[in-house]
Amino acid sequence: MKKMKASVAAVVATVVVAAGLATSSAPAQAATCYGEGESAYICEYGITERPLPDRSLEQFVIGTDKAVWTRYTKRGHWTAWETMNGIAQSQVFIESEYIGSASGPFHTTIIVVGGDGKPWSRERTYFGGPWSPWARAKDPRP
Repeated sequence: MKKMKASVAAVVATVVVAAGLATSSAPAQAATCYGEGESAYICEYGITERPLPDRSLEQFVIGTDKAVWTRYTKRGHWTAWETMNGIAQSQVFIESEYIGSASGPFHTTIIVVGGDGKPWSRERTYFGGPWSPWARAKDPRP
């Protein structure tokens, strides 16, 4: 397997550490940024972007409703933003990997710190497939 990003344990560890910082240092009202098409998102969490196997791009943001939103390029143009729901209080962290070869199946996990201060994730087991429901992310501690 060829890893594209850090392992889930490392990402979750980063999210858990960031959760403590985010909860204690988050402003009472986060600043709002506006992207293409006037879509609003929380500036502090930024835009998380990554390439997909077909060379298109996918982006994730935390909207002003605190839900995770995503969009991707299709034939050179951005799709409309789609909600992934949830309540997030961190940026979106991504783990992606090709299973077998670069042209083979593609697995993606996104992780955010939820409204309860704990890591939550959704998975997509192949490129273009459906996302799993939100689930508690595994605790990397032994």
